[in-house]
Amino acid sequence: MEKSREELQITKSENGQTNKSKRNSGDTIVELTMAALYTAVLCILAPHTLYLPFSPVGITLGSFLLYLTGLLLGPKLGCVSTCLYLCIGFVGLPVFSGYTAGVGVLFGPTGGFLLGYLPCVAIVGGFLGKAGRKKGIAFFVTGMIVGTFVLYAVGTLWFCFFYGDGASLKEATVACVLSFLPFDAMKIALATALYKPVLRLRLNHRV
Repeated sequence: MEKSREELQITKSENGQTNKSKRNSGDTIVELTMAALYTAVLCILAPHTLYLPFSPVGITLGSFLLYLTGLLLGPKLGCVSTCLYLCIGFVGLPVFSGYTAGVGVLFGPTGGFLLGYLPCVAIVGGFLGKAGRKKGIAFFVTGMIVGTFVLYAVGTLWFCFFYGDGASLKEATVACVLSFLPFDAMKIALATALYKPVLRLRLNHRV
């Protein structure tokens, strides 16, 4: 009788581990699917670019999409999705600003802004990971501001020191940052307005 009880407990334990493994596998599939979907969104929307006459850097939806990616996917999956986007452009598909692609773009004058996508999305997702429900939106806004600052820092320093042709840091900042701040403020405001619906989507899919 005692042996039967032990066998029953072992069977229940094995069934529990199997069900847990299935749930974990299902969650992983959902997470990777969401990451792939957001990569597709980046590939479709990020290339649309408005160029200003005094700057080689264009205005895109890239940073706005990064904010939502960090919110929906978190830092790890957000980086996976963004890295996949960069790899797609690296191999030659025209998904970078102005429908450009390739090694020359990723490591060209404005390549620092593309490489800055990774710390930006990681920071946005990382700030949200430390937020409670009541203060979540404040952490989200803070994460977007800090992430954008880091994105600009990486892009501007890259441009200045590798491709600036002797341009000073001040000149590079004027060309690559100051004129774009109002547009980024609007992106942050729009992403903030979408905070609750995107967060509900995240909770529904348990990402």
